[in-house]
Amino acid sequence: MAHWIIPANPKFYDVFGAFHEVETYWPINVNVSIADTIYIYLAAPYKQIGFVCEVLETDIDLERIYENIRPFIKKGVSNKGPSKSFMKLKPISTISIDKDSLLGYENLKQNGLTGMLMGARKLENNPTLFSYIKRSLP
Repeated sequence: MAHWIIPANPKFYDVFGAFHEVETYWPINVNVSIADTIYIYLAAPYKQIGFVCEVLETDIDLERIYENIRPFIKKGVSNKGPSKSFMKLKPISTISIDKDSLLGYENLKQNGLTGMLMGARKLENNPTLFSYIKRSLP
């Protein structure tokens, strides 16, 4: 079982609506497996980890789940482009949004995060950051 931190941009997708569902879908950009843990990092203006999820299924075609995700795609965002593979996620924890959150960008940066979080990162490759996140979860 691996642990991943994956960014989400609330400007393009209703992340809060999607992750308050019993199950939701997210594009796969890395080699995740069933039972992996995904930490969803919310981009600006929040800049913090907002959700912890478990991977239930992988390699799902967009066509199969498009009607499930369509309500969360924000108006004006194009869904054109190559069809990505998706994973099914079960949200298991919601982190309160707080400008001073232990799981906010500045604290993550001071505890092992290098650079901007532009793509998925496997936390086992950064033991300092992984340990900090585990200690900081409510």
